[in-house]
Amino acid sequence: MVRISAFPAGVTGQGNPYFTLCHAALAKRGILVADDLDIDPRWLRARAGSVDALHFHWPERYWRRGRFGGSSRMRRAMLASHRLLRLSRFIRAARSRGMRALWTVHNLAPHEGAYRWDRYGYRLLARECDLVICHSQSAARDVRHEYRPRGQVIVMPIGDPAAVHPPARPRAEVLTGLTLDPGRPVVSCVGRLREYKGLDLACAAVQRLAGRVQLIVGGPRHADYDIDRLRDDVARTPGGVLIDRPLSDQEFADITAASDAVLLPYRAITGSSALLAALGFGRGVVVSDLPYFREILSGEPDAGLVVRGWSADDWAQAIDDYLARPADARTAAALRVAARYSWDRCVDPLVAALNVAAPAEAAS
Repeated sequence: MVRISAFPAGVTGQGNPYFTLCHAALAKRGILVADDLDIDPRWLRARAGSVDALHFHWPERYWRRGRFGGSSRMRRAMLASHRLLRLSRFIRAARSRGMRALWTVHNLAPHEGAYRWDRYGYRLLARECDLVICHSQSAARDVRHEYRPRGQVIVMPIGDPAAVHPPARPRAEVLTGLTLDPGRPVVSCVGRLREYKGLDLACAAVQRLAGRVQLIVGGPRHADYDIDRLRDDVARTPGGVLIDRPLSDQEFADITAASDAVLLPYRAITGSSALLAALGFGRGVVVSDLPYFREILSGEPDAGLVVRGWSADDWAQAIDDYLARPADARTAAALRVAARYSWDRCVDPLVAALNVAAPAEAAS
């Protein structure tokens, strides 16, 4: 049995399918994950002998803790340098007690408001951690180039999160409830509303289709996101609907399954559960020309269409072209890609790196 403690504390209890499914798959392989990691010497002393590894997710939450972004430049420097020194000492003390240190690189840099201290912190983790986990080959290359990790770098893909969602309700029922026409195609952008996701481009592209395609945008807004601008963009989009709030698992399943394609016009990405969720529901995608998207969709052209550049006209044409492909072919291709990324399979590289022998029933 391998026991891991994850940071930030409480992250596994927030209903994120990434943690729900990943940790369930690890548990089948004899790896138990708790989310109680506190970066404090007292915590370390109390857990000595009962924890085998520390696992850091979004570590910037530690050195940014409190009103970091609202502080003066000098105050940020003092806070961050102090916390990075404490983090370095904490990891070294843990390793001296036989604990391994793991870091999952969810982003090469924070999407909103990156500080130079984030880069310093990532370099520290790359130097101090025994294992650096990336979600794609392209991310692993970037991490090696940017941060030059001391420890082993492995690629553990993001798994298909569709398994945690309930079965979707009938398409006509879902679309009618949203005052949309079930007889016309629908594309969607669902998930947390954030600037880097290119929602303005999605609206502009669908506007150019002049009502032939409908658009659903839904999810909770990020604190720094300009929701008023998005409201205006959706209001100008014929057949556009905005759901400006968190979606239930049922709503997420309903909207994704009711869509003919999911739009991901992201301007930057290191990994994307949204991509795997769409594919897991059998929905193809229209995506930006980014390495992660190309890597996941490789070999299955009907699962998605990659668009170069940020022209709304090009995106409108891409949506038209993709929806012109047979629906059965799009669905079958999306499901084939999703089948490559079951969480039970995705955790294999991490299990191997932790030297955990697979139970006989898992290996069969």
